Amino acid sequence: MKYLIPLSLAFILVACGGTEEAQAAEVTATEVTAGESEWIHDDLDAALALAAETGKPVFIDLYADWCGPCVMLSDDYFSRDDYKEVLSQCILIKINVDNYPQLAQRYRAQSIPTLILADANGNEIDRITGVGGSPEDFLPVISAFISQGL
Repeated sequence: MKYLIPLSLAFILVACGGTEEAQAAEVTATEVTAGESEWIHDDLDAALALAAETGKPVFIDLYADWCGPCVMLSDDYFSRDDYKEVLSQCILIKINVDNYPQLAQRYRAQSIPTLILADANGNEIDRITGVGGSPEDFLPVISAFISQGL
């Protein structure tokens, strides 16, 4: 039973995504979306290299476009100035699990959103799964989470 959820997630991710080679060709690796803090998109190697250069931890947002809570985090939480200030302590990366199921598997994401705090080698320091409360309630959680990597 404990393997049912990860296997189901892996099946869904693979079924929705196609081949890894085709996905890599379709996704712009380091695109930054207007209105957000500077997020690296779908390029973990670039994020880890930047973390090694800067000494900052890596804040990984494992998400999907169809995931309501993921969209809410991006649009209603991470876009706020108070979140941008806290998140500026990290190298920020968003990984679309539909396009990169191997990264979802690497970090054992069984549901999304999953937020991973990692060191410059990609080793997990801590994680948050899901969204808890209003943006005001969740900000101290994110602050404490990030402080673990500093």
